[in-house]
Amino acid sequence: SWERTRYVPWSMVEQTPTAADAIDPDTEKERIFRQLRQEAANEEAVAKAALGEEAEESTAGTVGQREMSASAGEAGGGVNAYGAKPTILGMKSAVPYTTMDLFRNFAFGATIGSITGSVFGFMDGMRSAQDSPVLKNASNMAKGRFLIQGATRSGLMFGGIFGGFQSLKYGVRCLADPGDVGEIAVASAISLGAMAVKPMTRPSIPYAGMLIAMDAFNIYMRDSTA
Repeated sequence: SWERTRYVPWSMVEQTPTAADAIDPDTEKERIFRQLRQEAANEEAVAKAALGEEAEESTAGTVGQREMSASAGEAGGGVNAYGAKPTILGMKSAVPYTTMDLFRNFAFGATIGSITGSVFGFMDGMRSAQDSPVLKNASNMAKGRFLIQGATRSGLMFGGIFGGFQSLKYGVRCLADPGDVGEIAVASAISLGAMAVKPMTRPSIPYAGMLIAMDAFNIYMRDSTA
């Protein structure tokens, strides 16, 4: 029996740990906590790296889209970032031309101009009726007919002038879009210049200038309160 026990592999037999080999609970707890902190730090570093890569990819994608948009704009006729397109004058305007908008601008100008012109014509007729010795002795029906004719004639003239002024403003906006000041300057120069050509319409230039000034003041008030 003794001889046989000499050949038994005692190292393979499970042995009860001694007090010296026993695991300290505090040490094991500290080791586990240290390992958990290390794993949390590694996960946080990986998450930050992933977020950084996503931000770089997003920035690169945005820049690429801008470059593609600019290239597409150049290939599509030079459309810039604000949607302005080159016009026949070589300038850029973001206002597209439509016949309906042109008609609306003319109708607005004709309506305002005819109403204002009728008032101006009626006031001129009243002054002429008081200053003219012929109209002083005329009947009330003749005076009324004279006033109506003057108001109608002045209303039609100012309706056409201010309607043309608004149409010219819209045309300048579509062709060059220089802003409100440029539109009013070009349209008023053409409109008043056309009135100065004919001697019959020259006396009405101050009234037309007053109407244009009222329109400019209206635009200024609209922009200042916006």
